[in-house]
Amino acid sequence: MFATATPAGMAAYRRELSIPESAVVALYSGNMGGKQGLEILSELARRCTGVQFVFCGNGASRADLVQRGQGLTNVRFMDLQPVERLPDLLGMADIHLLPQRADAADLVVPSKLTGMLASARAVVATAHVGTELATVALTCGLIVPPEDPAALAQAVCTLAADPALRERLGAAGYLYAQTHLDRDAVLQRFERDILQLL
Repeated sequence: MFATATPAGMAAYRRELSIPESAVVALYSGNMGGKQGLEILSELARRCTGVQFVFCGNGASRADLVQRGQGLTNVRFMDLQPVERLPDLLGMADIHLLPQRADAADLVVPSKLTGMLASARAVVATAHVGTELATVALTCGLIVPPEDPAALAQAVCTLAADPALRERLGAAGYLYAQTHLDRDAVLQRFERDILQLL
C-alpha cells in the first residue's frame, strides 16, 4: 500500500508556504536537472497567474530556475523534503507538473510518476503521443507536447478552473497506481507470470 497524506500534514505545508487553503497549487517535485527542461516552468507561472506554483528540489538547473522566477509572486521554492513528509507534500498539490525535454520524453517513465499517481492528484505531463509516459499520464491527467509553454499553460489553467475534472483524473490515477504499481499487485502479477511459464 502507498503511504497516504494527512489533512494536518497537507495544511502544514500550505501554512509554511503562505498559500491559502482555497488556492490551486501546481507542484513540481524532484531533481532539477537538464533533462527536465525546467526553464518552461517560469514561463508557465507567468501565463497562469491565478495558480500558485511550488518548485521543490535541488540540482544543476535550480539556480537558473530561481533566476527566471524572480519577481513572480505566485512561485515558491523548496529544498527536497524528507521522505516521511513526501505524501503530505504531494497531497498538498492540486496539480502535478511533469515536464521533460523533447529528446528525453521518449526514454523512460519517470519514477516520480508513481508518487504523483498515488497522491490522487491530476497530472500535466509533456510527452509525445504514443510513448509509454503519454499512455500512463493520460489515465490521470493531460499531456502536451514537450517544450511548448503555451500548451502547458492551457492545460494547467484548464485543470485549475475545473475541480471536478481534477478530482476525476486524480481518482483514476490512484486506481491505476493501486492496480499496476502497488508492490503487492506487482508481486502477484510476477507470481502469476512465473506460474504460467511452469
